[in-house]
Amino acid sequence: MKKLAAVIFTLLLTTGLAKAQMAKRKIEYGFNIGGGLAIQTINNSSVLDNNAIRTFNANATVKFPVFTDYYLRVALGVANKGSVVTEDAVTTTNKIFYYQISPSLVRKYSIPTLGKIIGGVGLYAAMGDHGTLEYETPNSSTSDKISFGNQNDFKKADAGLSILTGLELNNKLVFTLGYDLGITNIASETLIDSGTKSIYNREFTISLGIVF
Repeated sequence: MKKLAAVIFTLLLTTGLAKAQMAKRKIEYGFNIGGGLAIQTINNSSVLDNNAIRTFNANATVKFPVFTDYYLRVALGVANKGSVVTEDAVTTTNKIFYYQISPSLVRKYSIPTLGKIIGGVGLYAAMGDHGTLEYETPNSSTSDKISFGNQNDFKKADAGLSILTGLELNNKLVFTLGYDLGITNIASETLIDSGTKSIYNREFTISLGIVF
């Protein structure tokens, strides 16, 4: 899976650069900032409730022309993911801060006098940097820092599929909706041994940006 994704990404990048030179369409740069909601799908029979957390995201983007109306979009930035999980009398809120890269194939549809509608699909790969675990019971509240590793709280690496859509106005402002569907089990061996078979990240984002 990883090797195939790397090959596809390389081919698209090479084709994009070549087409850009032939068609003399410029490479576009941009920046986005926004927020969203994240939740984790957790396979553990002891989980009684699972709710989303609010998130923050920011990224820089580069769009390489590939074919007519198509671009290879590469976004590099930060993303928050996590969940609020209730088991018995304990509610645990985990918030994980990731550095993330997201290559995707994007198409633009022109709207006269307004701008362009954007739609795209791709992949994302993320690396956990830090995070917090907050524990609440009816009588107490404590917190701890997240430790990454197979014998700790969560695995450090995450990856999955990404979908985006949005509107690029003629004044270069961009409104984007995105969804990340994690396909990497980030549950550590410690969690698996304690009854959590799998944890997958999910995140919906909305952002405002500008393109140059």
